[in-house]
Amino acid sequence: MAQRIRDLIAIPELRSRIIAGHRGLDRTVRWAHAFELQDPGEWFGSGDVLMTTGLGIPRQPAQQREYLARLVECGLAGIMIGENMQAPADMSGLTESGNALGFPVIMTDYEVPFAAVTRAIIDANQQEEYERRTILANVYESARLGMQGLGLPAVLERLAKDIHCSLYLVTCDDHEPWSDALPVLPESLRDALALGRNRSKAQQSIVRRHQSPNGELHSIELSNQQGCLLVIVGEHLPDYALLHHLTVVLALETQRVQADLERHLRLGSELLDDLLQRRLLVEVADARLRDFLPGTSLQNAVISVARLDHDTARRIDATLRKMDIGALVRRQADQILLLHDHSLLDEYAQQLGVALGASGRLETPYRVPEALREAWVAHSHTHRHRPVCSYADLETDTPWVPRTPDEAARAFMHVLGAVHQYDKANNTALIQSLRMLLEENRSWLKAAKRLHVHKQTLVYRIRRVEEISGRSLDCTADVATLWFALQNAWAIEEGQSGGS
Repeated sequence: MAQRIRDLIAIPELRSRIIAGHRGLDRTVRWAHAFELQDPGEWFGSGDVLMTTGLGIPRQPAQQREYLARLVECGLAGIMIGENMQAPADMSGLTESGNALGFPVIMTDYEVPFAAVTRAIIDANQQEEYERRTILANVYESARLGMQGLGLPAVLERLAKDIHCSLYLVTCDDHEPWSDALPVLPESLRDALALGRNRSKAQQSIVRRHQSPNGELHSIELSNQQGCLLVIVGEHLPDYALLHHLTVVLALETQRVQADLERHLRLGSELLDDLLQRRLLVEVADARLRDFLPGTSLQNAVISVARLDHDTARRIDATLRKMDIGALVRRQADQILLLHDHSLLDEYAQQLGVALGASGRLETPYRVPEALREAWVAHSHTHRHRPVCSYADLETDTPWVPRTPDEAARAFMHVLGAVHQYDKANNTALIQSLRMLLEENRSWLKAAKRLHVHKQTLVYRIRRVEEISGRSLDCTADVATLWFALQNAWAIEEGQSGGS
C-alpha cells in the first residue's frame, strides 16, 4: 500500500506534526527532497514532499498564499518545515491556504535531519514494492490454478483477495454478470457506471474512473472478450501496471471459459444431429447421452424448439454462456433446438427470452425425429401470453388442430396458400402482418408498432389479404379460420428451412 502523509508523520523517529491542511492527510507520498528557492514547481512533481528550512518561504501572508497555491498546482503531497530554523515567524498566510486547500503543512523537530525523512520514504517504498511483487506472484498463481480447472468464479474470488479489492465481471450493455455464478454488481455501482458512460460519448481510455457514493472505482473492458467489463472497487485501488497484469490473467481465463463453452455446444450439436439422423445404435446413443447429460433420463427428456428474431440471435451466445447448460443445443439458421429434461422447460424459455414448443417425452433415442415434429406443432401454438407449450397439452387444449406436418400444410394452404404464394412472388409480408394483427387482438396501432410501419400501411396490407384469400376480418368465422390457418404455418416454414 502506498505511503501517505498520515503514515509519514506517524513515524516516531521523525518527530513531525501537522499544523494545517488536515484534509490532505491521505495524499500519497512518492518522494521527499530539500529545496530552498521560492519556485519549487520546476523541480518537483506529483506526490513529492518539499522539505525546507523556511528560507524560501515568503515573509508576507499574501505571498505565502501564492507560494502554497503554486505547490498545490504542481501536485505536491505536502510541505515539511524545519522548526526553529529560518521560516518566517508569521506563517498565517501559509496555514490559512493549507487549511482552505487541504494541503498539509508539517513542522519537523530541529534535531531531525532531512535525510532521515528521505530514508523513511525509501524504506516504505521498498516495503510497498515487496508487497506489490507478492501480489503479482499471487495473481499468476491464481492464473495457474484457473488453467488447471479451478473455474472462473473461484479465480475471480482469489484475485479479489490478492489485490484486497472487490472484482466484478459484467457485460458492457446491461452490467449483468458475464457468466453463471459470478457476483452481481450492486445497484449503486451500476448507476455510477451508467453515469460515467452517459457523460463521455467520445473515445475513452482503456481504464475508466467512476465516482460512486462509496468512493472511486475503475472499469476496464477486456480486449479479448468483446462486451466483457471488469469493475474494481476498493479503498486502495491497484495502480495501472498491476491492473494490466490482472486483465491479462482474466483475459486468459475468460478465453478458456469461452473455448470450453464453444466445445460443449459443438459436441452437443453434433450429438443432437446424430440423433436426428438416426446414425447411432440405441446402446451407443444411450451411453453418449448419459456422458453428455449426466442425471438426465430419456424417460423425462424432451425436444424443445424456438425461433430467433434478429435481436435474440445476436445475443444468444452471451445468454447461453450465462446459463448452466444441461442440454444439447443446435442452432439452425433462425432456429434453436434443445434436448433437455422436461423440468427445465420454463427455466430455459425465461433465460433465453423466447417462446418454446416442447415435444412429448422421448423414452428412446429413435423417437428424436418424431419428437422434433411434435415440438414444432407445439411451438405453433405459443404466443405472447403462452410462451411455453408442450405437445401433450394440445391433446386437451386444442384437439382439433393437425398433428402432422402434412396435415398442417394442407390446412394452411387451403386457407392462406394464395396469400403465401403472393408473398413469395412479390417479396411482401402479408402473412406476417396478418399474424401480428391477430396476435394484438386486431389492434391496428399495436400491430403497426410491432411491424415498425404506419397504420395505413398495415390497413393496406390487410385489405390485400382479404382480397386474395376471399375472407374478411369483419366476419368472426373468417377471423377464426384465418387464425387456425396461421397456427399451421410452421409446416410450410419448416419444409422450406429443412427444420423438420
